[in-house]
Amino acid sequence: MMMDIDEKMTYNLGFKGDFNFGNIDLIQFSTSHQFAKSVNRSLFRVLFNYDFIEESSQTIASDFTGQFRYNYRINKSSVFGFIQGQNSKSLKMSHRYTSGGGYRQNLWSKNKDYFDLSAGMFFEDELYDKDLSTQVQVYNWRYSFSGFSKYSLTEKTFINLSVYYQIKTSNSEDHRLFIEPRLYYKLSKFDVFLDLTYRYHNTPYVILYQSDTSFEIGVEFKLN
Repeated sequence: MMMDIDEKMTYNLGFKGDFNFGNIDLIQFSTSHQFAKSVNRSLFRVLFNYDFIEESSQTIASDFTGQFRYNYRINKSSVFGFIQGQNSKSLKMSHRYTSGGGYRQNLWSKNKDYFDLSAGMFFEDELYDKDLSTQVQVYNWRYSFSGFSKYSLTEKTFINLSVYYQIKTSNSEDHRLFIEPRLYYKLSKFDVFLDLTYRYHNTPYVILYQSDTSFEIGVEFKLN
């Protein structure tokens, strides 16, 4: 979720879910939360996402991502810093802690549409397969290059796109790519969205597929 920096106080809530009972007992839902406050040239954001999947009383995923992010505006561009924590059962990741910063440059804007590029660096602490014989602890520095855009297709329809490319500083063969387009349709009280997430890591640290792709439909509420 992108947040306009000139807004004084906002809260965004997103929800996606799927519930089935009978021949298949499945509970699957995810929530996303973003609090943002702008003070002069500074923008403070707190983000929290949670994903849960249970099938036949077996928990398949109970994953969270939490992040604190700070941007200092320079005209339409900004410098930023962040700290983040997360886990992912599907990736066998017991924890991932990151902290870093960089510079974000606006290249084009019109009304509320825009296109930005950013570059920075961050440190990551990752633990896989905790308490197992295959446990792996990883500490890395990574370069990060990202692109962000919003483009209105119609008066009520727009698309947000985020792309992240992350390269290990000591080994350029170790890189990750994340592509996250989201199509929105605006209603009077909330927005409906179709979300695609693509993740690629060419050198997984434990036995995993190199890529994952997911599609989800959800709703998003915004409070000012």
